[in-house]
Amino acid sequence: MNNTEKFTGKGQIYAKARPKYAPELFSYLKEKLALTSATTIADIGSGTGIFTEQLLDQGYHVYAVEPNQDMRRQAEKNLGKRANFVSIAGDAENTTLPANSVDYVTAAQAFHWFDQARFRQECQRILKADGKVIIVYNSRIADAICNQKLAVLLKQYCPNFHGFSNGIAAVDCRQFFTGNCDTFQTENDQEYTRQGFVNRTLSSSYSLKAGDKNYEQFVAAVGKLFDQLAQDGKLLVPMKTEAYIGKIS
Repeated sequence: MNNTEKFTGKGQIYAKARPKYAPELFSYLKEKLALTSATTIADIGSGTGIFTEQLLDQGYHVYAVEPNQDMRRQAEKNLGKRANFVSIAGDAENTTLPANSVDYVTAAQAFHWFDQARFRQECQRILKADGKVIIVYNSRIADAICNQKLAVLLKQYCPNFHGFSNGIAAVDCRQFFTGNCDTFQTENDQEYTRQGFVNRTLSSSYSLKAGDKNYEQFVAAVGKLFDQLAQDGKLLVPMKTEAYIGKIS
C-alpha cells in the first residue's frame, strides 16, 4: 500500500478523533510572519482539514492539497462552504498549483509521508519570493506513561507501527530547511473519554481496521489500557504542538 492509501476508510474517524493544534501557534505565526487576510497558504497533506480549518479561522486563503479521496471528501464536507477554502486533489510532490502562487506552505502531521527532495522542489516552484515552509506536529510526550504503554500495545498488534508519526524526529524537520529555521513549541495536552481514546488510536495510519486479524482484541486492549490509566472516566495524554519555520533554496 502506498502512502496515499494508508488513510483510506479513516476519514470520518480521523476528523472526529484528531486534536486541533494549540491556539498559541496561530498567534505566534501571525506575529512572527506578519500574516494578514491577504495571505495565501498551501496546506499540503491537509487530510480532513483540521489544520486547514484553523488557518481559515484566522482569515487566510487556503489551498487544501490532499491526495487521499476519503480524507479530502471529509474536508470538503466540513469546509466546502468557507469562502477562502479551495480543495485540491494533489500531493506533496505535485500540488498542481501554479508557480509562484502562495505565500506559505504548511504541512501539519504530514511531513513524514513526503518524499523530501521532491517536496522541496515543489515548494520552491509554488512559493512566491521570500516564501517559507511551516512544518507542524501535534507530538506525544514520549516519556509519559500512557504513551509508553500505548506504544508497547501498538508494537504487539500493529505490524505497520514504527513509532508515533512514523518515527519522525525534530532533527528531520530542521534538516529540511536551508540554514537555520525558527522553532515554536507549546503544551497541547489532550483529555479523552474511553471512546475518544479508542477512536484516536484507530485513526492512526498504522492502526488495525475492522476486518483485520485481531482487530477486536486490539480494540479491547486499547479500552483496557484506558481503564487502567484513567481517573474519573478521563485520561490526560501529554502532548505538545511544535512548528519549524524556514526558507528553502
